[in-house]
Amino acid sequence: MASRTRKKSVPAKSRSAAKETPLVVIAQTQANDKFSLLDAALTQSGFWPQLEQALQVAAVPGSEFSILIKPDLELFNPGDSTGTDPELVEHLIDLLHDRGYTRVSVGEARNVWSLWLENRDVAVLAELVGYHYVTPQGRAYDIVDLSDEVVPVPFPVESGLHDTGLGRAWVEAHYRINFAKNKTHEEFHFALCLQNLLGVLPLRDKEYHYRHRLKPWDVCVAVHRQTPAHFNLIDAFISNHGSEGSRAAHPLETRAIIAGADALLVDWAASLKMGADPYASPLNAKALREVGLPPRHEIIGDLTPYPGWINPAPLLIDAVRKRQESPALSRLVKPWLQTVNRELFPFKDLVNDRINAVATKYLSQLDSNNAAFAMFVGLNYVLAYAHRGLEAYQISYNKERLLWREAPLDFDPAAFKPADYEAVVDYMQPLHRIIRETPPEPNGLRWRYLDGSVLFEFSHLTPVPFEQFVARVDIARAVQSMNDYIGGACVPIARDEAGKVIYQAERNIYLPQPNWIAFFGGQPIDVGKLEYIRYGEREQTIFWRTIKSSNGSAEFDDGIVTFAAANPDQTRVTIVARQKFALPLFWQAVNIDLAPKIKDFLVVDAYTRYFRQTIANFEAQYQGREFRIGRAWDPTAGENAAAPNPQLEAIIEIFTSLGKALAGNVGDLSGVLRSLGIGPKPGTAATVDGQGFRHFTSGPPDPGPTRAGFNLAGLFQNARGETATFFTDLADAMRKDVGLPGQPASAEVPN
Repeated sequence: MASRTRKKSVPAKSRSAAKETPLVVIAQTQANDKFSLLDAALTQSGFWPQLEQALQVAAVPGSEFSILIKPDLELFNPGDSTGTDPELVEHLIDLLHDRGYTRVSVGEARNVWSLWLENRDVAVLAELVGYHYVTPQGRAYDIVDLSDEVVPVPFPVESGLHDTGLGRAWVEAHYRINFAKNKTHEEFHFALCLQNLLGVLPLRDKEYHYRHRLKPWDVCVAVHRQTPAHFNLIDAFISNHGSEGSRAAHPLETRAIIAGADALLVDWAASLKMGADPYASPLNAKALREVGLPPRHEIIGDLTPYPGWINPAPLLIDAVRKRQESPALSRLVKPWLQTVNRELFPFKDLVNDRINAVATKYLSQLDSNNAAFAMFVGLNYVLAYAHRGLEAYQISYNKERLLWREAPLDFDPAAFKPADYEAVVDYMQPLHRIIRETPPEPNGLRWRYLDGSVLFEFSHLTPVPFEQFVARVDIARAVQSMNDYIGGACVPIARDEAGKVIYQAERNIYLPQPNWIAFFGGQPIDVGKLEYIRYGEREQTIFWRTIKSSNGSAEFDDGIVTFAAANPDQTRVTIVARQKFALPLFWQAVNIDLAPKIKDFLVVDAYTRYFRQTIANFEAQYQGREFRIGRAWDPTAGENAAAPNPQLEAIIEIFTSLGKALAGNVGDLSGVLRSLGIGPKPGTAATVDGQGFRHFTSGPPDPGPTRAGFNLAGLFQNARGETATFFTDLADAMRKDVGLPGQPASAEVPN
């Protein structure tokens, strides 16, 4: 990656080569004149020639040439350093007017804060934090809500934003200027130009849609690729540093403006000035790996890190990221931690207001208060591990509560030729012969080890004629029909003359295998695959091979599924696969390979269960029944102002999961105690009244021996039952009170 760095300022007339050599300018000053500094940054970076060239391409008069400025409006108090300085934005508007560009507006989309705080509509927010709709030179401009007038954008089919759109003002602007703030971020290390593109996305509840349903690194890269900003600025005159970069104002006079046409290059220079790794943000890391910096770029200015700059502590970033894995907890906690001017942006409910007052008092000044830092990090880890425990329980016992994983393809299918898809057959056929000639287990499962992976075959006769079976069960969806498929993406690449898919690229996400490994930190299986499909009169086959695992969860996850006519009334379904999944650290340390009999038992048990359920999925698909686990995200969440507070929904979700986990996570312990002669006999009954509340009646007295009348099993059962019932009934009552949809959360307690 070739680059050049210079500290000396370059006159405007020598910047004619800017069109040929992508560059970024770091303009710095010792003076207290931010306006002159912005002028210099624009001139040195070749902004005006680029703007003139864009005007020529648009072929419209300057007065009709539309320019949209997208500042960082993450401000909760006027004058704070957490967002772009409005005075700099208005000065930029004046500079544009001076050169004849009079059609200038400022844009931002609605965000999640309007669900919790008053006065967060875009127009009101802008006015309250310092935008006057008229510049100091008397030039009027509009504040545009980028959530309005959403128009389709041709995001590619492999993108998570496929079939969605963006605000007309952003899409149709002749020239888009991204004016970000120079600041740190507690989860992403820093938040610069690329992250500022989150404010372009139209859905209001960005925490729900673009942090959890989709991922910010995916959507920001998609926007950058499809509708990029034509020019990028970073307001680093007064920066915001430290461990609370977006949550509270911690200003530092860095007296710089960073400018350039390429957002990634501008962020690159800005992160180096912070003394940070440009890949530290997962948003920028993905963009740098997939898009990359422009070749032979040039950096003009001093890359020496800012004196006195504080980056977020790695321990804090890790704790916050782990907490943020939970959609419910992250949305629950977010408004509690934000420093807010309550007079301008009062909370919509008293609970959030009071918790926020306490939390910001004791969990602030993290870089100077060791006790607050330790408390904040500890609280985040506690919440994170509580979420992981509940999720592990849901993976094993309550899969219907899991949310689907929406994810883009995560690799470029255009990078592969037809021969690459057909080569999958040549790779799998020799493996198929090996396993076909391996003696089966009594249950019919054939399996063996191969280079640390497990190679296996499972076959089943379905009492359905072949023609009927393949008419309802699409062989192209076979991989998505596997047991514990929780999400991903599927992109057809080529079709035959009949219109049937023959080349296909997929990203598949499955629950940890086997499920119980989730209790030890096992991660989802996340794999990208190339697939080749054959269609015959009496047989259909799909071959696949893994080419990528986004989270490093699998080295092999390759296979074959065949639907074949066995006789006039039956179809044989055969599954061949080669798998090798990454183990959690605990099981790596245990090294189960040293106990081959135990390992063999676990392998046979796990794969037998897995393939029986997969066969059941195929049969459910034939019968028209839903077989996919989990539940869908709500595409309209946060859009209805009259909808219940998302925090309340989050609380209900947590109570529901907690109640069910308490009800079932220990299993039939009372049976174990009864076998020891110290427990009651079954007999506890539960009834539900007309209001949905549960009432328990005790069973007959236990005639068995107890110690001094102390009923250990009964005490445990009652305590566990009452605790579980408390949480589930509380969730049910809250759901009824606020009119939320859904079935009661009631959890039955095993006897």
